[in-house]
Amino acid sequence: MISTRTPLPTLMVLMTIVLCTTILPLQKTAAQPQPLQTTPPHQSALDQQPSQLLLLTLNDAVRIALEQNFSIRIARNATIIADNNATGIKAFGAAGMLPIVNMNAGWNESRDNVQQFFFNGTNQERVGARTDRSNAAIQLNWTLFDGLQMFAARENLTELQKQSDLALRQAVENTIAQVMTSYYTVVEQNVLLSAQRTALGLSRERLTIAEAKSRLGSASELDAQNARVDYNADSAAFLRQEAVLLNAKTAFLQLLGDTKRYDDAPFRTDDSIAILPNITLAEAQERLAKRNAALRAASVGNTLAQIAVRQAESFHYPTLSAAANYSFTGLDAEAGVIQTSRSNGLNFGVTAQVNIFNGFNIQRQIENAKVNALSADLQYQDLENRLKASLQQTYRSFQNSKTLVQLERDNVRIARTAADVALEKFRLGSMSSLDLRLVQQNYIRAESRLITALADAKRAEIEITRITGDFTKE
Repeated sequence: MISTRTPLPTLMVLMTIVLCTTILPLQKTAAQPQPLQTTPPHQSALDQQPSQLLLLTLNDAVRIALEQNFSIRIARNATIIADNNATGIKAFGAAGMLPIVNMNAGWNESRDNVQQFFFNGTNQERVGARTDRSNAAIQLNWTLFDGLQMFAARENLTELQKQSDLALRQAVENTIAQVMTSYYTVVEQNVLLSAQRTALGLSRERLTIAEAKSRLGSASELDAQNARVDYNADSAAFLRQEAVLLNAKTAFLQLLGDTKRYDDAPFRTDDSIAILPNITLAEAQERLAKRNAALRAASVGNTLAQIAVRQAESFHYPTLSAAANYSFTGLDAEAGVIQTSRSNGLNFGVTAQVNIFNGFNIQRQIENAKVNALSADLQYQDLENRLKASLQQTYRSFQNSKTLVQLERDNVRIARTAADVALEKFRLGSMSSLDLRLVQQNYIRAESRLITALADAKRAEIEITRITGDFTKE
């Protein structure tokens, strides 16, 4: 006959299981000492109620940056200056093609003591004799020919306008890329904070179970102390990650051009990172050659260097200028030979000038301009080479990060299941505290690696888009 009495050790195990599965969940709501708080004592409102915070989408962030970013505003002002110099009738004046007209006028009065003796035997003596002199003139100067230098100057202004437009485009593209990168950095740090919060919850659960087992005598006090140490370590990690997130948000707002915009209304971002379908490396290289603003600006620099050569060569040619002047003079005197005088008239003429020798300075300037043109071409080739290398490296990183994302997604799924099973085993007493900690750490590391891989892939995607000039398509 089989006895129905349950051995004492078995009974104690069953009681422990019952206590752990029924009483312990109730104990989570009871008052606990300060170190056992579920969340850090200074947890911000941003983390306590994220759904109530202002949602700042990526599109809104880019729009704000395009309006407020200081680099874009400065570049936009530069384009206004370049437009003033290169468009309309003012452009011909800036190039020296229009005449220069000046007007001047003057009047003065003098009072002199006069004593004069004339050959006819008469004399004149006056005290305080008044003399009024007046004059006015309109002058016109016009360079008719200067060795085609004015036409080179006009072309130079047009190229500078193109260069300023490209500089603005570069500022816009760089700012958009920086804003997007910073935005997804905030998303990354926020997800990492969520992972730390999960780790903190798991450590809290483990600590509660370990302390309950210690009180029931089914586990040693050492397990409870180790669980408390790990909980405190996870609390510290949570606080550090929270500081990293807040710093990332400050850097992000700085790019928007207004760090005070959300001081009174903390914001939240989207909590997901989507990777767009990628293009092939050959397509990216083709877009780089056609659209990259920096490369196009370097090409304009080549043109400007060639114009500088023509400007230097123009000093070999003669210059021809015309001048016209209309003047008026008047004199009213109380003493002297002439009492009243008035004169006015028009004079004009043409002046030609040819430089015969100036110490070889013209030839020196031409040679230097040609060397600068060669350097500009080398700078273009160097920039093109560096951009192509950067594109290849970034594209390779993008492909590698996408592969890592797929691997880490599988790891997270497996690690999450392992963490749930391990916690249940620990609750039932079939897993040690140390083994549970290792499983939990594996899960958190897998979560962190996944978001890091996603963020790295997104950053590489943004950089590819910036290099290929796809942010501002024409």
